[in-house]
Amino acid sequence: MGGNRDVEELAELLRELKGRTNRSYAALAARSGVSGSALHRYCSGTSVPGDYEVIGRFGKVCGAGSEELLELHRRWVLADAERKRAVSRAPAAVSATGSDGPGSPATPDVSRDETEGEPDGETGVGTGPDVEAEAGPDAEAVPGVAAEPGPLRSAPAQEPGSAAQPPRRRPLIAVLALAVVAAAGVAAALLGKVFTSSGGSGGSSDDRLLLSSRCPVVVSMGQSDACVHELQSLLARAGGKLDIDGAFGPVTQMRVVVFQLRSGLTPNGSVDERTKRTLYENAGKPLGTWTPERVTRRIREVFTEDPERAVGIADCASLLDPLYTLPNSNATRNWGVFQLYDGTLRKLGGTREQALDPDWNIRAAHRLWALTHDFSAWQACDRAYRAGSKGDKGS
Repeated sequence: MGGNRDVEELAELLRELKGRTNRSYAALAARSGVSGSALHRYCSGTSVPGDYEVIGRFGKVCGAGSEELLELHRRWVLADAERKRAVSRAPAAVSATGSDGPGSPATPDVSRDETEGEPDGETGVGTGPDVEAEAGPDAEAVPGVAAEPGPLRSAPAQEPGSAAQPPRRRPLIAVLALAVVAAAGVAAALLGKVFTSSGGSGGSSDDRLLLSSRCPVVVSMGQSDACVHELQSLLARAGGKLDIDGAFGPVTQMRVVVFQLRSGLTPNGSVDERTKRTLYENAGKPLGTWTPERVTRRIREVFTEDPERAVGIADCASLLDPLYTLPNSNATRNWGVFQLYDGTLRKLGGTREQALDPDWNIRAAHRLWALTHDFSAWQACDRAYRAGSKGDKGS
């Protein structure tokens, strides 16, 4: 993994968390719902899990606090992005060298045996199908039609004694063309200024930092600056619960995804121009939701058969945050209190918007529980809950 800084930083934090315990890899793996060999590879930096859930559970088993879990998620996002970039670069490197030589860089990847023991993606809390939904390597540029300057047709060789004429007119034609283009540009700029000053709310885009030239066209994960601080302030104004620290981390991305979904935008977690404008024009509280205490009360009311266990599983899945969302490696997501997977929502006849309604999410989870009268739909969190309960009794 030489030189792969993001992957090594993730592995470093995993090793630090493991060092706090006196347990072996096998013991921690059993509590985290993953094989011991896979966990060892994650901690050594030779592999990156395709989904965050497994190392999130590992962090909780090791006693990580909420801030440490957020940092763990941030490092996983960056390491997973590097893994995907390495995978997309691999075909190009092979075609360039003609073979898989020993000099090609090591690529952190996820094999099927590494996810053995993790929950089924269809259940709602674990990984989705082991399918990468990444776009392939960039397509090669298609050579375009030549656009080189030059005469429209070739001129015959000049006869001896003939006078040279038309070439003197070409500079004049070029000057006239440039004048027309410049006039059109001035007119477009004036019209744009009129429209931006008279239309929409918030006045000129120059008054709105995210829409100014001081911020990138797309604000996204890993960025840390005044633009992110402005983004977080707008998300907080929309009712979001997050720290306004200027660092675009996992919680900021979660809030962006939910804001986009509830505003009719593509919920991809990256803040493009449409998202920026919608944030400035928003006057409501699309990120308002229940407190963890209210979520806990409602779970106990619905899961009368085993209320404490249900609360423990929801806490493991989402930290009792109704707007908690996690991406899977196949471009799907898990949503809400009980982290219902997109495939599960389809089976239940629900939507992503409904999954973010805590009351609907809790009742839908109870419907899943009623199919088997156990918590097998959340195998990993149930295993972690039972392991924790045994530990509490032992102490």
